[in-house]
Amino acid sequence: MKMMPEQMTTITEQQTPTKLKIDAGAICFFLLGIFIAAFALHHIFIV
Repeated sequence: MKMMPEQMTTITEQQTPTKLKIDAGAICFFLLGIFIAAFALHHIFIV
């Protein structure tokens, strides 16, 4: 099966939104983890 340039662009356009959602979720999860770690360390050193 030969891929047409038009088909290639539609395939990449369909894949992009899911990739961006995964990246945003990973960043949010990463920041949340840092926040929880900082909060825990803060309590450990204060008490």
